[in-house]
Amino acid sequence: TITALIGADDLLPAAHEGDEVEVVLDVTPFYAEGGGQLADRGRISVDAGGRTAELTVVDVQQPLPGLIAHRATVLSGEVRPGDLVLAQVNVERRASVSRSHSATHLLHAGLRRALGDAAAQAGSFNEPGRLRFDFTTPSAVPHSVLGDVEDEINDVLLRDLEVRWFVTDQDEARRLGAIAMFGEKYGERVRIVEIGDYSRELCGGTHVPRSSVIGMVKLLGESSIGSGVRRVEALVGSDAYRFLAREHVLVNQLSEALKARPEELPD
Repeated sequence: TITALIGADDLLPAAHEGDEVEVVLDVTPFYAEGGGQLADRGRISVDAGGRTAELTVVDVQQPLPGLIAHRATVLSGEVRPGDLVLAQVNVERRASVSRSHSATHLLHAGLRRALGDAAAQAGSFNEPGRLRFDFTTPSAVPHSVLGDVEDEINDVLLRDLEVRWFVTDQDEARRLGAIAMFGEKYGERVRIVEIGDYSRELCGGTHVPRSSVIGMVKLLGESSIGSGVRRVEALVGSDAYRFLAREHVLVNQLSEALKARPEELPD
């Protein structure tokens, strides 16, 4: 049920085709942007006794705890507070973002295994097919270490580990060794996401059901974004595959042009 329509300046009694509004629902399947994960997108459909409307949801935010605002454009019809609606998430986009978010957890765990617990998260961003992960470390990460981390992550994908989540209290989360994200403020009850025996973190985001669903992770490289903070960017799933396919074509073209085998190209 629509509990409120918010315009540019105030609450609205109705919205019509072309209007851009924020829609508040009594319950919602949409994920509001948070924890580095982009918000869901999708549609809201109204069928109120002969009066219909369609809205496209382009963003979802949580300006206050418990208040979720769906930023939407009215595509057709008229919508009013009190209308019963069907809220539908874009499932393909949700699945793609979930793959990136789960891959971020694996990258975090892999970097900590390679560099030690000092490699603490300092930020992240998960979008369809792509992620970036910021972490603390005193110096650049050697390419060989990144290569080892990438190999380990993809081995985890092949192990087809179960991804599970549960809610517990903070003391139990500490006892289990769950990693807490940077700067987050948690309540007494916290949500833990586990990827098999490889990763365990406090997280409120969406994830894949098993590690194999991620498909593939390709680390693009790392760089400095500030004193003692590095950033790793990666492609996930079909985006990673397409990147490798393009690289393969490029190497073949260079080999043909230079009349050299691929391994001879650097020289």
